[in-house]
Amino acid sequence: MHGEREALGPEFRRAVREDGLVGLKLYAQAYLDDPEVEPLAEAAVDMGVPIISHVAHRTDGGGRSDIPRESDSDNVRALAERFPNLDLISGHIGGGGVWEYRCKNLQDVDNVYLDTSGSVCDAGQLEMAVEHLGVDRLLYGTDTWFLPGWGKLAGADLTADQKARIAYNMDSLVPESTPNKLDPAAVEAGTERARELFAAYDRPREETIVDANAYVGDFPWRHLDSAAGDVVDVMDREGVDRAVVSSLDAVFYQNPQPGNRELAAETEELGDGDGDGDDDGDRLIPFATIDPTYPRWEADLAECIEDLGMRGVRLFPLYHDYPVDHPAVVELMDACAEYDVPVMFVAMLEDKRQHHPNWELRDDDETGNKNWSADHADALVDVLQASPEVDVVVANAWTTAEDIVREATTSHPSGVRLDNATRSGETLFVLDDLYMYFPYQGEEIVDTVGADRLVTGPRIPLLNVQSHYVYTETVPVSERERDGIRSGNVLSLLE
Repeated sequence: MHGEREALGPEFRRAVREDGLVGLKLYAQAYLDDPEVEPLAEAAVDMGVPIISHVAHRTDGGGRSDIPRESDSDNVRALAERFPNLDLISGHIGGGGVWEYRCKNLQDVDNVYLDTSGSVCDAGQLEMAVEHLGVDRLLYGTDTWFLPGWGKLAGADLTADQKARIAYNMDSLVPESTPNKLDPAAVEAGTERARELFAAYDRPREETIVDANAYVGDFPWRHLDSAAGDVVDVMDREGVDRAVVSSLDAVFYQNPQPGNRELAAETEELGDGDGDGDDDGDRLIPFATIDPTYPRWEADLAECIEDLGMRGVRLFPLYHDYPVDHPAVVELMDACAEYDVPVMFVAMLEDKRQHHPNWELRDDDETGNKNWSADHADALVDVLQASPEVDVVVANAWTTAEDIVREATTSHPSGVRLDNATRSGETLFVLDDLYMYFPYQGEEIVDTVGADRLVTGPRIPLLNVQSHYVYTETVPVSERERDGIRSGNVLSLLE
């Protein structure tokens, strides 16, 4: 084994000198601070080339079972301190786990860079990275999440100049000997083009936009600017006209109803009263959070709709610890059909790799990182079929939307007969939770789900708005259909 380890350095040197490689990518072949990585680090320092490594910082303190030697930021720090002249890129700040820890843990290790890639697009992520590491130690990347990766940088609350510098920072780590390295004039011209492009994102959007999946209230695991007024401020900055909001507090209270009352009070306070004639409260469309397994939920629902003026209901079965197809879910859906208000199903509010280590979501092992499992989708289909008249919006149907549409909304052959058990109520899906890595995937979503079933929901204030609104901008539909996705489809449920 020792001989194999010693052979790594010479092979790396040969690959750079003879094959034209400009650095080394490590995945999880070894922890970064394991001795077997040292020959590679020594070779990288000697040749003046960088090393980039897959890194995560999962809250459970361990790696995935299929990635037994997955490095975290502590391993990154250890290698960087052992080799202070090594340019070390800690891959995808948004690749899973606690990005806030990574920013603070690596702040004073000057030879470590973070790239912007990864599937986690939380609000404030890149802003914190710049605050702790500085613009020059942040590199642009996508990690195959091309659309959200681009949107994450474009939508960050940074200046156009900062974003443009991040977009081209990687050039400084490319060795001068690289044949196709950009010359300084090309870098300057590209940075200026990027600056002009990013400056366009400083102007609020002019189209009518509704965030169908927004929230107000305190989130227990990290700080958010999430009071009702703060949410409206984000909407103003991003050009979002209205937002369907529910209470974050109600999700985590054992009894959700006080959270609903707090939400109603906050939105009412935003109403007219400042003398300018604007009614910011009307821009927030309140939805009640109801746990149908909690005693007297019927009275809570009646209070929310009849007294507090709420326009719909959100269900969080995994957070409130009941099966998706619990009989009470159908009872609540039928009650909402009587009230003529829609029901929204939400699987998760954050990537499960970030969950607090002392807290676990129901069926956590069965879900994806941020979406329903196949079993949960089957349960959703059952309740949708059992309550066909209520209008429903489904969030987090990343890999399951096609199945839900086929089984719950489409007549199709079943053996020798035609199964006509379809819904009369609308069944809509949050586009931003269907995950288009690349533009061509939008065509698949339109074909399998349908443009008239898609709504925009970038989850203000939890997520970077542009990292998800980019899906609405790029999905291949007509402008009339795009207007429906931006606002018309969800507003049609509330008329």
